[in-house]
Amino acid sequence: MSLLVDSLIHFCNLTTIGLCGFNKVPQIISIVRNKTTKGLSLMALLLELTSYSIMLSYNVYSAYALSSYFEYPLLVIQDLVMLAVFLAFNGQLSPSIFVPAAAASYFAYSIASGILPHTLITTLVGLCTPISASSKVMALLTILRSKNSAAVSVTSLSISAYTSLTRLFTIYVESADIALLMNFGTSLFLNCCIILAAIAYKPKDKKED
Repeated sequence: MSLLVDSLIHFCNLTTIGLCGFNKVPQIISIVRNKTTKGLSLMALLLELTSYSIMLSYNVYSAYALSSYFEYPLLVIQDLVMLAVFLAFNGQLSPSIFVPAAAASYFAYSIASGILPHTLITTLVGLCTPISASSKVMALLTILRSKNSAAVSVTSLSISAYTSLTRLFTIYVESADIALLMNFGTSLFLNCCIILAAIAYKPKDKKED
């Protein structure tokens, strides 16, 4: 690869990982500050967490360079915190949440370690695009139905859109993995749709986060 392409990949990797390090922080702050989860979908959050966990495990299993997917462990941790905050504000947080969390962790480990058959792993990765898309479609529909995006952070959504764009570039150049390219391409489009909806239905008396 040329020096220019190498430099662009390095820049994309650094900015992607750096931004993903606090991607969900604005969203978590928005929930706490507004004391509401209006405009947010629990199912969308769970589907997103599932998608991130599978993609993290798949990248480990495929032995890709850590710099090409290091944002995933950061996003998984932040999604878990956001899930706890979401449930707490809805009075649904209880110790029972650790049961599905433990099951999900073992499932992710099974993919990363290669315990599961290769065919099943590639099938699960192929399902990541519809899972991720479903998550974002549900998030979009939640905003459109409630006509209220008070708790939705446009900052977090914008970071997600940017990192989807950078990953499209780095993956295309480094591995051209079709499953990953489809996942990030779909994610970029739907993130932009959610951003537009969130801006349109942001309460006028609320300051932009």
